[in-house]
Amino acid sequence: MFRHLSILPLCLLITISITAQTAVQHYNEGIKLEDQKKYAEALVSFKKAIAINANYKEALYSAGWCSIELKKYTEALTYLQKAKTLWPNEPKVYLEIGYANENLDKKEEAKVNYNKCLALKRDYALAYKYLAYVYYDEEDYKKALENFESYINYETDITSDEIYYRKGFCENELGKYNEAVVSLNKANELYADDVSTYNELGYAYTKLENKEDAIKSYNKALKINPKSITANNGIADVYRSLEKKPADALKYYLKTIEIEPNNKKANYWVGWCYNDMEKYNSAVPYLSKAIEIDGKYVSAITELGYSDYALQNYDDALVQFKKALTIDKTILSLYYAGLCYVGKKQKSEALKMYTELKPMSVDYADKLKKKIDAL
Repeated sequence: MFRHLSILPLCLLITISITAQTAVQHYNEGIKLEDQKKYAEALVSFKKAIAINANYKEALYSAGWCSIELKKYTEALTYLQKAKTLWPNEPKVYLEIGYANENLDKKEEAKVNYNKCLALKRDYALAYKYLAYVYYDEEDYKKALENFESYINYETDITSDEIYYRKGFCENELGKYNEAVVSLNKANELYADDVSTYNELGYAYTKLENKEDAIKSYNKALKINPKSITANNGIADVYRSLEKKPADALKYYLKTIEIEPNNKKANYWVGWCYNDMEKYNSAVPYLSKAIEIDGKYVSAITELGYSDYALQNYDDALVQFKKALTIDKTILSLYYAGLCYVGKKQKSEALKMYTELKPMSVDYADKLKKKIDAL
């Protein structure tokens, strides 16, 4: 009797051993399929391993990873959260939990998990990259830049131009134009045919008042995509603001309008250029169009008022300046409204504009006062 009983534990151990081996076999098969990028088939194998051993942490992690590759983010979290309880100090588990949460638009949870990953492994490059992307999407360019810099510091083999493009974009947004030029040129070394990179580079050069390189960069963007609105507007901005050539700027703003008739910026600047060239009647339809697109576009409303003022249509001009002033009390609207009243010889109304203008700009107030005193 005792002999028969002693056989039972041995049989149990053999059964457990065989079962464990089967789970490992399914796991290993899953890894092979994963390496072949057959993620759906790999996931089936990992599930089989988990069905045999519910606490198989490596299989749980891999099932979560494959689910992410298959864009099954909610399912991925089920496996990864279980893996985390069994494997609480494994950085890659937190990385994948963060990535799944990010793709489920749970940004704060994503950041918590990426930071937990980094707390466990300070040089985990991918965690910095994904954190940078989250902050970039949130337009927190300072934190995004910090994480891009850390990623570049720890990642020894960066082959994607996107990292340097986004880094350069952040630097432009933060006014670090020299640094942006370096980053964006690095992006071009990795991939030389990206319109967005050349446009961003053109912007950096424009801010640095490097007219020649700005125009070169925008022209490279146009060579890749002749319908790039950003490039057309960018070249126009250079001619308008740096070269002081409104006629040349006008050509590119008009190209933008050909491509996109409702482009608010281009319509406004076409009007501005015509005003600068003293072609006030030509300016009116474009400024009116800009206001039609955005009824609270104060700059366009003020500029349209200026067109009417220059044409001595003082009543029409005052309609625009008063409209602008109800949205935002600006120096130019007050100044030119005052000049309209001067033109209408309404001294008391002009003095009201002067009184409001003086605390905002002594120079413009003094200029207006001289006109009033001459009445």
